[in-house]
Amino acid sequence: MEHWGYARVSTTAERQAAGFEDQQAKLTAQGVTVMFTEEASAGGTRPVFDSMIEKAIAHAEDTGHPVAIHVTKMDRGFRDLEQALRTIKRTPKYNVFWVLHDIAPTPINPKDPAQALLVSVLGAIGQFEKDRFAERRTVGIAKAKKEGKYKGRAPTAQAKAPQVIALHARGFKPAEIATQAGMGVASVYRILADHKAAQASQGA
Repeated sequence: MEHWGYARVSTTAERQAAGFEDQQAKLTAQGVTVMFTEEASAGGTRPVFDSMIEKAIAHAEDTGHPVAIHVTKMDRGFRDLEQALRTIKRTPKYNVFWVLHDIAPTPINPKDPAQALLVSVLGAIGQFEKDRFAERRTVGIAKAKKEGKYKGRAPTAQAKAPQVIALHARGFKPAEIATQAGMGVASVYRILADHKAAQASQGA
């Protein structure tokens, strides 16, 4: 069985560097040899995660080697309980299994009633906490607005696209651009890829 890993942070890797590095260190210690990383909000889309699943399925089929995907915590990988249950039940038939280290150090068996119950309970608790956080954040923003203290969200990575493109044109490498722009390397690569695709479409 091959061991792959997935690590995610909600904002940039720089802002959550400790958590990001901790996830990767724990996964590597568990024997993970292929690592996927992503910067994505808890409830947003996760293209790297989705692509990883399809690659794992294709790899298992092509090589005949089952793939175990390791995640440090269930909420690092899945958007919500519904997606977690659906995915954990779907992929084993393609020889792709899930190791959720907040539940067990071995692959989850979706046919095991005890493990299925544990996934459901932890997922429900995680969803409850996420909803509570969103509620508290909404109340906090409303209070800050009323007091004239709300400054809005910090610029997203896409808002820094012109700076990224300009630095790249001057010959800076992605890692150097990430440092200067105060963002994750993955975001730099994404902006550059989008820019390249836009140029190609314009030239077509």
